[in-house]
Amino acid sequence: MAVLKSNLCPTCGGLLNIDLEKQMYVCTFCGVSFDYEYFREDNVKEVASTALQREEYGSAKDAYDFMLAKDPHDFEALRGLFLCKSEWTGMDRMLKDEDVQVSADDPALQDAIDKCLPENRPYFEKVREALSELRHYRDLLDEAKGIDDKKDTTIKKLSELEHEHYQTTHMFTEFCDWLKEGEPDAFVSVLAAAIVLPLGFVIYCLLKQEHGKLIAFAVIAAVVIIGYHLIKFIGGKVLTSNMVPFQKELAELNDQYDAKKTEAKQSIARYKALVQEFMDMDPLKPQES
Repeated sequence: MAVLKSNLCPTCGGLLNIDLEKQMYVCTFCGVSFDYEYFREDNVKEVASTALQREEYGSAKDAYDFMLAKDPHDFEALRGLFLCKSEWTGMDRMLKDEDVQVSADDPALQDAIDKCLPENRPYFEKVREALSELRHYRDLLDEAKGIDDKKDTTIKKLSELEHEHYQTTHMFTEFCDWLKEGEPDAFVSVLAAAIVLPLGFVIYCLLKQEHGKLIAFAVIAAVVIIGYHLIKFIGGKVLTSNMVPFQKELAELNDQYDAKKTEAKQSIARYKALVQEFMDMDPLKPQES
């Protein structure tokens, strides 16, 4: 039974039916035929490259497979199959780290490392090293995000304690603000009563010379004022003490977050350096004279 593959016609760009048994390629679009030996020459590389640039990865893969049938160690074909598997038109795709979704243990990459000639192995190993570094970079970003989420939780708890601390140490202010916002008229009435009634009572005692009542009033007022400030002081101290663990935790999380971000910045720099290294190592790269 004939083994059929598809490829690109170098004449019109249409799909070719490839019959390996008959050693014949026939274009179903323009009718041109090519014998088997025609595609054993260098132009099969051009066919593969053209298909790859057109993002016709299936056709490009067939051409690269054909190249490997002749030479199992062909660098261009091994890299081409990795590109087809990744659906990239070139290795420069790795310059955009956010677009890279290939892992370091990709089977096509491992296959290239296993089958390539010894002089080409450093290239593919450098690709794998770069992909490993990219995975490390993304792991660091995930860890930094986890720390940031913990920071949000700690900040929320700390904010609640700070608000409670303010309410405790500013009870009268909080009460006045609440009354003023909810019942402005009542606020004015309470404020007037708080001023007029004590003052009126003091004047009455002075006029009537009822010093005992005046002293008693002064003692009660002093107890109330001292008690108010004592409650504020003790409550404020307790809440301040409760905030300390969260403040320490937040400081530690900030340090951890900054460390992870710094490490991630160094990691992406290493990744970009590795990408540039293997691109400079490309054996098919035109050499400068």
